[in-house]
Amino acid sequence: MTLYRWGMVMGPLDLDAAFSAAGALAMGGWASLILLPRWRGVSVRLAGLVIPAILSLGYVVLIIMHWHGASGGFGSLDQVAALFGSRPLLLAGWVHYLAFDLLVGAWVLRRSQEQAIAHGLIVPVLLLTFLFGPLGYLAYLWLEASIRSAREDRIARLQARLPAWLRALEIEPRLAAAAFAMLLLALPLALTWALDPRLFQGVSTWIKPLKFALSAALFLLTLALFVPLAGERFRASLAGRYLIWPVIVPLIGEVLYIAWRASRVEASHYNTDSALGAALYSLMAVGAVMFTAAPAVLAYGLARRDAVAMPAVLRWSLVGGQALTAVLGIVSGFAMGGSPSGHYVGAVPPDHATVPFLGWSLEIGDLRLPHFLGLHALQFVPLFGLLVWRLTSATRPGVLAVAAFTTVYAAVTLAALVAALGGRPLLGWA
Repeated sequence: MTLYRWGMVMGPLDLDAAFSAAGALAMGGWASLILLPRWRGVSVRLAGLVIPAILSLGYVVLIIMHWHGASGGFGSLDQVAALFGSRPLLLAGWVHYLAFDLLVGAWVLRRSQEQAIAHGLIVPVLLLTFLFGPLGYLAYLWLEASIRSAREDRIARLQARLPAWLRALEIEPRLAAAAFAMLLLALPLALTWALDPRLFQGVSTWIKPLKFALSAALFLLTLALFVPLAGERFRASLAGRYLIWPVIVPLIGEVLYIAWRASRVEASHYNTDSALGAALYSLMAVGAVMFTAAPAVLAYGLARRDAVAMPAVLRWSLVGGQALTAVLGIVSGFAMGGSPSGHYVGAVPPDHATVPFLGWSLEIGDLRLPHFLGLHALQFVPLFGLLVWRLTSATRPGVLAVAAFTTVYAAVTLAALVAALGGRPLLGWA
């Protein structure tokens, strides 16, 4: 009678038990992929062959037993909804999901090992594949493309295409890979921005993560170009190593956190409505200080005697730009973080006029402008130094011009900060 009940009737309790058993079996496969990635090939065989085969067998049994009485089909979304209105077929769909996601996870592990990608980077990808299937698959493609783009052979080919006076530049591969990852992330963010009509505080919920992804890509790429100029001895030191993962991890983490909040149409910054939100906001603040302070460390490395030889104009524009970024970025960041009303200072009027895309207020104080200027000093000051160097070979006038520009840049940024704190837009002129 028990066999008959299991095979022919399969009541609700049996379906629930089968659901639990299938989930436990799949969890065993995921645990082997994450915890035993190289243990004699056991994890790949379990997750890529044995467990998916068992789950597929269960799927076949469910289809054979219950497909004949199914309503609905695959011709429309409503038909699919009707099809999965049957609990046995809903379970079959779930088992299908478990089996094929596990196969994708096993493929990700095998592929990552062939590409010599560190397992620590793969674990989050496996978790995403377990939870969201195709999202994990795309995350792996994103990670592999980012890493492959910054490998030595590709960097060498890129350098060969540069003008002769730029070919001596080196590129730090890990920072370059992270920069490329942020550029790739900007693509789905831009697509979602175009398709998702949801608004947060009157603007698209996806504008903020898109801006942060582009800004992070520029920040990381700038460091990737400048870090090798500090010299090998500094790069091998503890200070030099600080410029890699302590920058990459919190910066990418911040962008992903902002994107997650955007998907829920929630604030990422100033979100202290719950204990979790307050903790994550505090953690994000710590990470922001970590990567914003990094250019000051790089400024020290570039000013050392064992740094790569370069014209004084370029060296001091690099040093000045990195130092300004750390100081002005942290000062403006603390001012913005400590503002009780967020980045706006003053009551936001109806039909609020802002700078397109950037969103800076044209009517009240906005602390994002000085923060932007502070964070991008590491690009603007060296670009000015490069321009001066290309225009004149005289060292002293060139260095003085860079010093003057750096001073003016700092003054303009501080003026923007004072204006914003006083509730006035931009530099206080509008």
